[in-house]
Amino acid sequence: MDSKTAMKYTAVFACVRVLAEALAGTPVMLYRKKENGDRETRNDLSVYDILHNQPNEEMSPFNFKETCMVSLNLGGNTVSQKLVNKYGDLVGLYPYDWSKVTITRDFSSNRLVYKIRDGTNQLDLARNQVFHVAGLSMDGVVGLSPIEYVSSAIRLGLSYERFGINFYKNGANSSGVIEYPGALADTAYERLKKDFAKSYQGLANTGKPIILEGGAKFSQLSIKPADAQLIENKKFQLEDVARIYRVPLHLIQNLDRATNNNIEHQSLEFVMYTMLPWFKRWEENINMQLLTPLERRAGFYIEFKIDSLLRGDMQSRAASYAAGRQWGWLSVNDIRKLENMTPIVNGDIYMMPLNFKEAGVQASQAESDALIEDTYKIIMAGR
Repeated sequence: MDSKTAMKYTAVFACVRVLAEALAGTPVMLYRKKENGDRETRNDLSVYDILHNQPNEEMSPFNFKETCMVSLNLGGNTVSQKLVNKYGDLVGLYPYDWSKVTITRDFSSNRLVYKIRDGTNQLDLARNQVFHVAGLSMDGVVGLSPIEYVSSAIRLGLSYERFGINFYKNGANSSGVIEYPGALADTAYERLKKDFAKSYQGLANTGKPIILEGGAKFSQLSIKPADAQLIENKKFQLEDVARIYRVPLHLIQNLDRATNNNIEHQSLEFVMYTMLPWFKRWEENINMQLLTPLERRAGFYIEFKIDSLLRGDMQSRAASYAAGRQWGWLSVNDIRKLENMTPIVNGDIYMMPLNFKEAGVQASQAESDALIEDTYKIIMAGR
């Protein structure tokens, strides 16, 4: 099964789209770790400009990452050619359709070779000339194609959709048998057939009463999509595909078992158990393949900024910010920055509860007396 056929199945299209857009919409950040353990945000390396601003002359960063994720979720691999200037510096990345790429190993040199075919043209690239991210893999080098390994489930889902289309295409609401006493002349038979097709077949004629003449009798048949379990089977196949891609059902518009409470938890689980492995896979390959050893030793590394995906509703965020402000690990400007707001004057002050003391330090007599008095008042109020 090829990718175009698989993408015609709505469940596959929806899952691939969710995964691709979730990763493509997450900003890629460049950081540098300092000697004291702190880190700073940087933007002075070419890899930042490529992944954050312009990967090549034809694609935006969103389109580039989206295209790569589509390849990963259909073919198990994404391969992009490294574009370099005359000095050999990386200046861009250009992704290729995964179906046009063949990954082999040259046994004489024991190195990977990426053969890219486009019609009669072929381009052979070495490992250091490409940016290659592999999905789930048997050998750790070449990823497995989901649509090849689970093609039977996708074909079954497509067959249910085709059955539904064919059922409704020419079906009449009062589908059944027309019984006529005796034999009809050819002209009468053709007139009855044309009149029935024109007046009663198709969704536009659903519900119209059937008018017969000459003693004809219409007997309705009981075969319906629900009786044939078409809808139930289609739902099962949708769940099967969602299971393969580890996408929650509510993200592909199946809300049968969704509630306001469990949707938020499922969305967080989607980030933690589905997207985090993808982010980690991308980050490690970017740091390994697109940063030079000198840049890595200097403390540079790439990381996806997934804060926006983990943000809850406004009330939950407000409670979290209040706790951070109260216990001294968030300032007003830290909170405003997280909410994409401009800083304010004196907003960088960190607060601490007044009654905090170092461990092992005893409270003064006055503080002990005040605590005893407060406890006594609580007990008396309870009585």
